[in-house]
Amino acid sequence: MPETGPRAEASRRVRDAIVAATVRIVAREGVAAVTHRRVAAEAGVALSSTTWHFATKADILEAALRWTARREVDRIGAIADRLGDTDFDAAAWADELADWLLEQLTVEREIAVALYRLQVELLGSEGALTVHGEWGEELRAVGEGVLERSPTTTPDLDVRLVVAALDGLRMGVLNSGEQDLEWLRPAVRRQLQALLG
Repeated sequence: MPETGPRAEASRRVRDAIVAATVRIVAREGVAAVTHRRVAAEAGVALSSTTWHFATKADILEAALRWTARREVDRIGAIADRLGDTDFDAAAWADELADWLLEQLTVEREIAVALYRLQVELLGSEGALTVHGEWGEELRAVGEGVLERSPTTTPDLDVRLVVAALDGLRMGVLNSGEQDLEWLRPAVRRQLQALLG
């Protein structure tokens, strides 16, 4: 049972500040730059706060990975909510997902960079496996809820393919440093059309 009250809320705010600071440091300088002292300075909190909330560097990094994963699930879930309970419309989904992807590569670029750096650093660790398992299940649940209103016959597989395609596009652009991203809209439309008809 989570604690409630002013002290618990203050503790949550400090914890959130620590995690957000970690994401910023990872995005700018990489995982090696993350230390309790550095995170405390970036977050504007006492060093003892970072060690109180996160005993090890791995704990801080795992919390940052969980935060970025949660953010992605929430954003995709918001698209599903916005498109409502109508029949599946591949064109509408393509437009929404293209907007989300472009936001990831512009406004949210720092978070996307941190996400990949965290994934590489934590690859295979027990904590990361748990985060990835939950992340995948939640994205599949959102996607399957959407695709149950479509003619698709393999929603679990189709969701996995859509997620992998979007992930690949995002990673490719981040690695290439491309600035002209207008090709992404038709690419997302074409991918969804090819995968979902």
